[in-house]
Amino acid sequence: MKKYISVNHSPLLVGNAGCGKTQIIKGLLNEMTSTTDDYLQQIINFNFYTDSALLQQQLESQLEKKAGRTYAPLGKYKMLQFIDDLNMPMLDKYDTQSAISLLRQHKDYEHWFDRTKLTLKDIKNTMYICAMNPTAGSFFVNPRLQRWFWILAIPFPEQGSLNTIYSTFLNKHFSKFKGTI
Repeated sequence: MKKYISVNHSPLLVGNAGCGKTQIIKGLLNEMTSTTDDYLQQIINFNFYTDSALLQQQLESQLEKKAGRTYAPLGKYKMLQFIDDLNMPMLDKYDTQSAISLLRQHKDYEHWFDRTKLTLKDIKNTMYICAMNPTAGSFFVNPRLQRWFWILAIPFPEQGSLNTIYSTFLNKHFSKFKGTI
């Protein structure tokens, strides 16, 4: 997946709850930001109440003004913005999701509008990495946004893998109590 990110191709991980989408991406982001000095990361969790105004505020919080109307992450970095539960925002009366529309506008045109000055802001050196559960939220993500992603289906782990995962968690937790009895 790092190879696709390095050539600016955004992944979208799709799978049921508990299959490890979020942990896969968080592990990848931590590895990429700790091993190279090229990336910064931002994690944004969508929920039913996420709208375009809230999303724009969160995305802009990690950007600085460069020259003219251009905004980008600090210094020479590239911002990897992980959006978890992409399909969770509620549908409005037109069956659209304003947060999804903002992402689509940015991917299509590399800009969005300043909400107070009503001027364009060119957004550079940012990339979205997303995850979604197709059985929760609105069961539909606009195909005009989907076209920008490399879609990966993540299956639920097999029993042997689950045993390894949960025994690791339990062993770590119970190791804190050794010698206390």
